[in-house]
Amino acid sequence: MTSQDNQSTASLDTGFTKTWRYKIGLSMIIVGHLGMLLALVMPALGVGAGTAGAMVVGGELLSLASIIFLGKAGFKAIKSKFVGAVKASYTQPVGKGRHYIGIALLWANMVTAYILMVYGWASFDFLIAGNLQFEFWGLDLAQQKNLAFWIFFMGEISFLVGIYVLGADWWGRFRRIFVWEAQES
Repeated sequence: MTSQDNQSTASLDTGFTKTWRYKIGLSMIIVGHLGMLLALVMPALGVGAGTAGAMVVGGELLSLASIIFLGKAGFKAIKSKFVGAVKASYTQPVGKGRHYIGIALLWANMVTAYILMVYGWASFDFLIAGNLQFEFWGLDLAQQKNLAFWIFFMGEISFLVGIYVLGADWWGRFRRIFVWEAQES
């Protein structure tokens, strides 16, 4: 692909983002994904799993239906804007506040890992003692399963977001920890 082709694709993407087809398609993607995110919260609010499942399926279908309006040009426009925004925010210099937020998120990952370790150790001792009803910390077995999953999930999400928030420069400094350098005498 030549630079002239790249320029024509870029101008097509820019022009296409102003059309009604692009706006409707983008709205459908946003509403569909918001519906799927809302479906994750629905069981915690006491709404049945069937309703949450229907919201996931509906959101997915709505997002897929946006292809009709977006087409190849719309998809390229969304992709270039999203990738550009993520790349720009990741590679920009990180201020003191953003750095401390990133470090706090990494610590949150470590804390959740230790909470799960303590839970596993304490509940194993509880089971060994012959308590077959297995109510532990005031939670029945199903509630404990959900709690363990969400603690683990939130820990992993905090790790990934923390790495992103710390930015590309921090990741380079972190890698240098593992490289041995001779001390100057």
